[in-house]
Amino acid sequence: MKAFKVNFQMNEEEKRLRFEAISKLVKNEALIETEPSLEMLDVNVVDTEGGSLYYGTGLTTPREISVGLPFDVLGMILTAEKLRRACGFENIYHHIADTHAKTNEWISPEAVDARANQVVNTLHKVKEKLKLDNFFPILSSSFDATSEYKSMVDSFASSEEHEYVRREMADMEYYRAHFGVKIKLGWIIQARETDMGFDERRFDQEFRKLRGNVLSFIYTKPGRTFNPNRPKVSPYIKIASEGRLLLDSSEKVSDILEAGVIMSKGDKHLGGARKHLESIVRLYESLYGKFNKISLEEKLQIIINDCLK
Repeated sequence: MKAFKVNFQMNEEEKRLRFEAISKLVKNEALIETEPSLEMLDVNVVDTEGGSLYYGTGLTTPREISVGLPFDVLGMILTAEKLRRACGFENIYHHIADTHAKTNEWISPEAVDARANQVVNTLHKVKEKLKLDNFFPILSSSFDATSEYKSMVDSFASSEEHEYVRREMADMEYYRAHFGVKIKLGWIIQARETDMGFDERRFDQEFRKLRGNVLSFIYTKPGRTFNPNRPKVSPYIKIASEGRLLLDSSEKVSDILEAGVIMSKGDKHLGGARKHLESIVRLYESLYGKFNKISLEEKLQIIINDCLK
C-alpha cells in the first residue's frame, strides 16, 4: 500500500469550512458522542487537503476470543465513511490488533490467526459489496515488528503509562506518519469520564500531551447487547454469551431479536439495543438511500445481505 502523499496547503477559509463540516457532523450523527469528540477536535489538523482516518479494533477480551464481528462494527465503518465523504478525507484504515491478542497466555497464535483472517475476509467482503473503495483493513502484525515501529514505541518512553498504552500511541504515530491520518475514530463506554477503569480517551490524551495537537479524535457510542446486566460493550468484539447480532451472512435477524426480547426480560426495546440498531440503520440510509416502510428486522436483514451476499 502506498504511503500518504502530502497535498497542498489549505487557506484559512478552506480550513474553517472543513472544520465546520466536521463539527456539524459530530453534532448531528446519533452514533457519535458529541461533547467528548468536540473537546478533542482541533482546527490545525485540517491544514492540508485530503488526509485520512483510522480506528483500531481488537480480537479478544482479557478472557475470551471474539466469535466474530458484531453488527455494531458497521457503526464505526459507516461513521468513518460518512466523515470521509462529507469532509473530504482520503482513506479509512481499519487497524486489527492481532499481535496484541497473541499476548494472552490462554490462547494459541493459530487461533488468533484464524480469527484475524476471518475478520479480514469479512471486511473485504463488506468493502466490495458496499463499494468502500477507500477502506483498507490492516493487521498490526504487518508492521509492528519493524525497527521503525519499535523506534516509535521507544519514542514514548517518557510516558509513565503501561507499555500497552505506549504501543497504542505508537500505532497513532505510525498511521499519522505513513498514511497521513488526521483523525482517529474510537469508541467510549459513556460520554462522561469516570475514575473507574479507562477507555480510549486515556491513550488519546496521553498522546496529545506528548505530541501536541497533531491528531484529532472522534468517539462513537459503544456496542449494545440484549443482556440487561451487560448492556454496553465493544462495537467490534462479540463473545459467545452475548445476545447481539453478528455481521454474518447466515444470521437470521428475526430469530436473534426474538431471543433478545427473552434475554432482556420481555423488553421489546431490548434494553436500548433496538434504538442503537435503529441509529445504525439511519446512518446506512444516509449513505445508501432510504428503505421503504418496512420493519426494523427487515431493514437489518437487508443490510446484512447487502454487506455479505
